[in-house]
Amino acid sequence: MRTRSTSISMCLFLLAQAQVPLSLDSSFRTEIDTWYVSSVLPLTDGSLLASGVMRFPGELSDKRLVRLSADGHRDNSYNNSGLGQGKLTQWNSGLFYVGTAQTVRRILPSGFLDPGWTEMNLGPYFSSLQGGDYHVYPDGRLLMSGVHQLSDTARGFEGLYSLIWFSNTGYLDTTKTHRYCDGSIDYFKELPDGKFICSGGLTTYEGQPVNRVFRVQADGALDPTFNVPVTWGKAFTFHPLPDGRVYIGGYFKVSSDPDTVQVLRLLPDGSLDPTFNNALDFGLVDLSGSAGPVISGIVPLDEGRMIITGGFETIEGSVRQGICLIDTNGVLLDDHFSGPGCGDYVYQNTTTGSIRSIASAPDGSYYIYGAYHGYGDASLTDSTQRMVSRLYGLDVGVQEVMMAEPQLQVQPNPSSGRFILGLSLPENLPLMNDLTLQVFDAQGRLVERRNLGRQLEQTVALDLSAQPAGLYSAHISDGKRILTGVRLVVE
Repeated sequence: MRTRSTSISMCLFLLAQAQVPLSLDSSFRTEIDTWYVSSVLPLTDGSLLASGVMRFPGELSDKRLVRLSADGHRDNSYNNSGLGQGKLTQWNSGLFYVGTAQTVRRILPSGFLDPGWTEMNLGPYFSSLQGGDYHVYPDGRLLMSGVHQLSDTARGFEGLYSLIWFSNTGYLDTTKTHRYCDGSIDYFKELPDGKFICSGGLTTYEGQPVNRVFRVQADGALDPTFNVPVTWGKAFTFHPLPDGRVYIGGYFKVSSDPDTVQVLRLLPDGSLDPTFNNALDFGLVDLSGSAGPVISGIVPLDEGRMIITGGFETIEGSVRQGICLIDTNGVLLDDHFSGPGCGDYVYQNTTTGSIRSIASAPDGSYYIYGAYHGYGDASLTDSTQRMVSRLYGLDVGVQEVMMAEPQLQVQPNPSSGRFILGLSLPENLPLMNDLTLQVFDAQGRLVERRNLGRQLEQTVALDLSAQPAGLYSAHISDGKRILTGVRLVVE
């Protein structure tokens, strides 16, 4: 007869009481008061880079790049500055790229400009008029969209261009063929085959007619085999699939359909995938001064579910302000986010309330970010959740696998904080992912997270001596299931 160990049951009880997957972690709260956060980059030390236009209480000037500590407060040891505003992308050795209203910058871990990167609009052949999106290649080279002036007469690039390549030092790449159109390419994303899907306010690309969503080859040449029936609107986000299909989110009108839609799944040739619900009904209560509901983020949660974020208040008639969960057929799910979501706030007579996207952190948690006050209860007066909020990870509250005997031994226990964990799982146990050790305090806060690989028998040294005395719980999971756990006492 299979039995549960008392220690495992106690561990699970404590975790269940403390956390629910994707619920609000109230221990994290920012002081950002107005404007918006457009991108975040979680770091391995638990801190968070945030880019946008951010105003803090009592200050008259905006910050565009800041680092937040593990509890959400601004880290003033960092060069919190006006160097950012747009998308953040991690690169080598702690360096990262950040978009601005006109260009892209490369930033040191300290928050200062990388002296090895030339400010692009200071180059001899290039001046920026309007920034767009960008893509970083593994070697640090850059592809940037927008509307920009080139003056490279020697190589025949004279006038306005919308897809431009740069070297890994920030200078215009004079070996590439830069591309032009009659408007701007606002957003684009690399596909698994090296091509790029693009969207923006344009009707022709290098003299060829295009719809508002189109595809180019790796070198920027138009791909005429990809035809998307989007005749109006714009895509803000893309999620490609390995089989060539791709999700796009924004606001669109599809040819021969007068209704505006927000999420589409495209086949490899650009046509609508008939197996997906391409008519998901997103709504806003008040459409005054608004183009309507807009989708800005499509993030896979696992193989069968996706998180959708943006500026909306309902989906399929159900309240889901700013964030919802759907399956891969386009059906609304009730697993999470069935409450009010993000709250509105009013600034300079403009009402705002949206979630830009969601990002996963190295410790398994998630960050939502955008322009809102009061995530969770949608309260305009909630001062603790503004512009960025942290959610608990999905490996909290997952299924427990019952074992015949305790599979995690600990010595000594109680201790001053140094423990030796002896893990012994059945040799034939199938694993869904690598083993992960997580340790939580009595309030449910994560204090330790470690990848243990796939070795079923191993010894793990755990040091909690820097933590306050008290009760802790540790568990081993494979990402989907809790396999074993134990209660720890720090004296």
